Amino acid sequence: MKAVKIILLVVLALVAIILLLGFIAPKEANVERSIVINAPQEVVFNTLNDLKTWDSWSPWKEKDPTVNTTYGETTVGVGGSASWVSEESGNGKMEITESNAPENLMVKLEFDGQGNADSGWTLEPADGGTKASWSFHSEFPYPFNIMLLIQNIEGFIQSDYERGLELLKNKIESEYTPMSNQTIDGFEIQVVDLPLHHFLGIKETITMDKMQEGFGTNLPKVFQAATDNKLEMIGMPCGLYYSWDEANQQTELAYSVPLKEAANVDGFSSLEVPNSKALLIEYYGSYDNLGAAHGAIDKYIKEQGVEVDMPAIEEYVSDPQKESDPNKWLTRIYYPVKG
Repeated sequence: MKAVKIILLVVLALVAIILLLGFIAPKEANVERSIVINAPQEVVFNTLNDLKTWDSWSPWKEKDPTVNTTYGETTVGVGGSASWVSEESGNGKMEITESNAPENLMVKLEFDGQGNADSGWTLEPADGGTKASWSFHSEFPYPFNIMLLIQNIEGFIQSDYERGLELLKNKIESEYTPMSNQTIDGFEIQVVDLPLHHFLGIKETITMDKMQEGFGTNLPKVFQAATDNKLEMIGMPCGLYYSWDEANQQTELAYSVPLKEAANVDGFSSLEVPNSKALLIEYYGSYDNLGAAHGAIDKYIKEQGVEVDMPAIEEYVSDPQKESDPNKWLTRIYYPVKG
């Protein structure tokens, strides 16, 4: 009987110690680790924003090959989800709760029987590419927060995050090829040198439904002005697009012709596009379908993290009055690249 009392007192003492430690122990775990990845923000963000890429750089998958991942109906952006089961690491699921390209991302983690956590990403420009910061936050209710004293939970997470960042860096840098030719949606996008161009044009902001009328009215005026002033034209007529506002269905553009040298003509704009690298699509087809080609370049820009300068240039190489088949009409589309 005396032994039972002693055991009971010991147990009570241990419980009291645990409860006391719970009062002084931290109630949350916070970790943040960073690395510089030699790729643009957009490239890093696009990798993180698709949960299907995570297994390819996961430090836990590297340590535990029994991890088996199942994906939700969507894996990209807010609502993207995935779940995992593992013989060694337990089960859980994750969901993207915030996605603000290309700066930050938040993911909610649920560990079966072990609680929840929030994982966040912050991306910012850095010398050589992008600084990627990966954070972890989880709350431990009293008295379970004593585990933060007994186990080095933050230390384990720090180690895993550091390894995960190394794997992510290796993956992105090995796969990212800046400014390379690619085919997107059936359009070949070339990286070319765009020499300095001078233009004479009429510049205006116009609603998109008036564009065809604008070209028909203004291009002949530009041609006539160049001819009357004995200006040497060195190419076919162009549209220079300085803005494209889908929401308000309007664009700022210049109906123009390229000149050998800059020239000032009353009533017309003297325009210049400096020499640079440029993205080029040589599009064959009706002008009505030019939007698809621009859409392919837009995808390239987002996927590769390319920054472009306006104006975008459409060079109308074919003359519809001489070639009746729209499938043979050639339009060269240029997007000048910054830097």
